[in-house]
Amino acid sequence: MPEEDDKKPESIWKFYFQARWQTGLTSHFLLGLVYLALFYAGNLWAAFKFTFFTFVASARLLGIEFAFWGLVFILSSVLPFIACWYAIFLLPKIWRNPTGILQKVFLTAVLLVAVPVFIIFADTLARYAINTNVLREFVNVHNIQI
Repeated sequence: MPEEDDKKPESIWKFYFQARWQTGLTSHFLLGLVYLALFYAGNLWAAFKFTFFTFVASARLLGIEFAFWGLVFILSSVLPFIACWYAIFLLPKIWRNPTGILQKVFLTAVLLVAVPVFIIFADTLARYAINTNVLREFVNVHNIQI
């Protein structure tokens, strides 16, 4: 079956920048997500610093409550970036799927609503976790900010 081997998947750039009217919508979606991914890339550094200084500090001094809130902070600070990055690749997968047009439109609408809601929730949770009494002094001493 040489025909199947010759068939390469369409480039993600070709999906977002085609010579069709939908390019106006897809390119805005892509640019918005790239902006958000770059915006939340700083959170990756904050999560890395937090993790590094946690490993350097003594676990006996920090306690289990610190470990719990630290885990909540690390996960919720990294998730907005991951959600943006994943959504960039998810939209082309939705539209390349052999399902019907109504399912594609529905999944796109869900994506357009779910990603911002998820990002807002994760960002709010990260900010709440970093401002808890348990983490506040540790974060201030090591100058970790989101």
